[in-house]
Amino acid sequence: MGKKRLALTASAVALTSIVLGACSNDRASGDITLDVWAIGWEAEQLVNEGYIKAFEDENPGVKVNLQAIPWDNIYDNLLTAVASGSGPDVVQLGTSYMADFSSTGALMPLNDYVEEFPNLDPSHFFEGAVDSIMYNDDMMAVPWYVETRVLYYRTDLLAEVGYPEGPETWEELYDAATRLYDRGDGLYALTLPENDDTLPYIFAWQNGVEFETDDKGVDFSDPAFIESVDYYTRFFKEDLAPLGLGLDPMQSFVDGIQPMFFEPPFRYQQLIDNYPDFEEWDTKVMPSKENNDSVIGGSNMAVFEWTEHPDEAVAFLSYLTDRDTQIDYFKDVKVLPPRVDAWDDPALQEDKRFYRYFDQLEHSRAQPQVLNWNRINDEWKRSEQRITRAGYSVEEEIADFRSRIEPMIVTEED
Repeated sequence: MGKKRLALTASAVALTSIVLGACSNDRASGDITLDVWAIGWEAEQLVNEGYIKAFEDENPGVKVNLQAIPWDNIYDNLLTAVASGSGPDVVQLGTSYMADFSSTGALMPLNDYVEEFPNLDPSHFFEGAVDSIMYNDDMMAVPWYVETRVLYYRTDLLAEVGYPEGPETWEELYDAATRLYDRGDGLYALTLPENDDTLPYIFAWQNGVEFETDDKGVDFSDPAFIESVDYYTRFFKEDLAPLGLGLDPMQSFVDGIQPMFFEPPFRYQQLIDNYPDFEEWDTKVMPSKENNDSVIGGSNMAVFEWTEHPDEAVAFLSYLTDRDTQIDYFKDVKVLPPRVDAWDDPALQEDKRFYRYFDQLEHSRAQPQVLNWNRINDEWKRSEQRITRAGYSVEEEIADFRSRIEPMIVTEED
């Protein structure tokens, strides 16, 4: 069966003339120019913190033209590049994009480069990060940085309700939440973002749900999914996690209004930077049921198959995934390294509250690597709102959700 081709919208094709002007592989003064699309603030730091210059110094004759593209624009820009068969040499991809763009044949498999560039070896990276870069047994990218969720909790307030070390299980999490809620009016248990992209799936994984099928489709029929959604949405329905109040999660955490939340690592840095004297908090790996799995997100770096400079493009990926580069980038930017051995550095171990991210990354997995996952996920967020805000029953809404996404599910047999 041949590789699937990603369906491209007319609007994406229309963007071609806008994007291509900035994506030529021009040669300047005999140098090779690598065009790189990277995303957001983290991309800008590659320039601001001197990483691009360091790579160029290590690779005389190679220049890097990096464009930092906003997250809101990158997907359409990628569709344009695939439609036209022209674009940058190197591109940053969100982990949830990987299946859609790997399936087009537009990304260059990296398997044959691992021996020459050992930094690319998948054995260096967390298992969940590796899951996000593989497609049909081909290595389509390398992990650049990762993130995951852990539990933050107020040590003093959780001790008052009987959980000084934080809740260990689903049962303890719910019990702690009800006890915290019973403190009085205007006080709640935890922050749960409405329409969260990952938490419903985290709870489903912890309940033993496996979404991906053998034919690379996705299946939401497991009764354990209904059970996990019922558990997750109960916190909203019972007002343990308030809806629509507009509470700032950080301030309400410090004020004790919402003494728990599940957050990626930028919250750690916010607490350290904005509340340096506040110490009544700790972190913990996710509460467990059958397991305590969390999600692994972040970004990968890939090479478009039309590059005229594959060796130089892969050398750039190798530089980004070098252990020393990963450690330095953490020190400068405070994003999590996907290389396991980078976490041996003292800079990542000096605060046990931060190091819990390492413990969780060892028990984290990629979102389903199936076609149209982002569209399917958007439909789930609609369903979640119906359950939490409109009072739809979990079973009926999941049945409706499954009917809506049926046309989006593409398998190898299609």
